[in-house]
Amino acid sequence: MKYNFKEKQAIISVVMAMAQADGIIDPNELAYFEQLQELLHITNAELRSVTATVDNDFSLLGLIVLSQMDDQKKADVKKMLLQMMTSDSDLDEKELTLFNFICRVTGMDIATDSIDASDGLDYDPTRLLDSKAAKAIQSAEKKLLGEGNN
Repeated sequence: MKYNFKEKQAIISVVMAMAQADGIIDPNELAYFEQLQELLHITNAELRSVTATVDNDFSLLGLIVLSQMDDQKKADVKKMLLQMMTSDSDLDEKELTLFNFICRVTGMDIATDSIDASDGLDYDPTRLLDSKAAKAIQSAEKKLLGEGNN
């Protein structure tokens, strides 16, 4: 599925918020983020551009963008969030709270109840990052968290 820049920005912001929700960004979460970058067809340059425009916490604008997506895109984003939540094999209460909040305020649950989200969004939970990819994602993560402005 094709996403415009604002949609990619919104997706990246909520997925990164989900990865950060439990206070620990696990290597498996970074590996999933790399897969998500490929899935969304985000180049490294575009990733830098997206993360540079995302606030430390996902923004109200991002939630508005998500709420305006069509039902299939909402179903895909819901699946992305679920995959990020489970990628570290540790489902935290803060992640569940954030997930429920995002679904409620964007209308994701209501819109996706009738959508079959079982196809697409291939995810390999055994995939590991190579060192170059890990560094690129960690650099983007630091920028996203406001730690890479030096």
